[in-house]
Amino acid sequence: MFTKQFKSLVALLMILAFVIAGCGAPAKPPEKPASAPAVDAAAVTKEATWDAYKKVVADNQAKNFPLDAAKAKELIQGNESKYLIIDMRAPEDYAKGHVKGAVNLPIGAFAANLDKLPADKTLLLYCYTGQTSALAMAPLKALGYKAISISKGFPSVEQAGFAVDTTAVEFKPAAARVPADAKDAAIQAGVIENFTAIAKQAAAKTLIIKGSEAKDLVAAASDKYTIVDLRLAEDFDKAHVKGAVNIPLAQLKDKVASLNKDKTVVLYCYSGQTAAMATAPLKAEGYKLISITTGYGEAEKGGFAIEAK
Repeated sequence: MFTKQFKSLVALLMILAFVIAGCGAPAKPPEKPASAPAVDAAAVTKEATWDAYKKVVADNQAKNFPLDAAKAKELIQGNESKYLIIDMRAPEDYAKGHVKGAVNLPIGAFAANLDKLPADKTLLLYCYTGQTSALAMAPLKALGYKAISISKGFPSVEQAGFAVDTTAVEFKPAAARVPADAKDAAIQAGVIENFTAIAKQAAAKTLIIKGSEAKDLVAAASDKYTIVDLRLAEDFDKAHVKGAVNIPLAQLKDKVASLNKDKTVVLYCYSGQTAAMATAPLKAEGYKLISITTGYGEAEKGGFAIEAK
């Protein structure tokens, strides 16, 4: 009898000890998910803009940037629904005549809608000379758009035989682009911010300027400017603006650190279009910029001293 009661008591005590041990043990706190590393917005914006710049440089080497208007007409013929044609000139010039079907987005309005362009269409841009549309190329590609800039602007599309009319076409913004993640959100915000700054300077006519204006600015304070010739080395060697440094377009990313951020960078190329395209990554890097309209010939015409290597 005693043995049976003793065994029952031992069993009860064991059960009680197990229950007490289970209840008394502190609950293991749930593991916290690893926090995502902070996004360096400036760094990822620079990286994305330089990557986009490299794509446009590749297009330039393949003769697809800036694109000849006649070739653009061939591309769009019969495929009109796959393209959105954007006229980046002033509204009054658009009203006088524009490519049939084109919407009007002057550079300020273009910047304000940079995240609201149709992602399912190729954007076909033209302006007056090709420089304003070239400003937008790297920002557009940084946000994943397909985009083409027509060489030498509206006069060239007329000459190529694009249909021209005066019927205004309303621009209908697409749903705002939704970033994929925190990094993409930082890139989008940074690209829009940089392009908005470029657009404001361009609209104020202090970004793309005549050779004579640039020459006067440099002559008045030469220590405040660095002149950069973006042409190929063989063309630079034949003749260039006196005091200019030669950084061919494809080498700009590798050599950008050699430029002094305390000075305004004065860019020129062959026609002004590739120099305009280079403003986006340079702006992302924090440089103050001027681009000479229509390139080296305009610099020479504007009175810059010219020398050979």
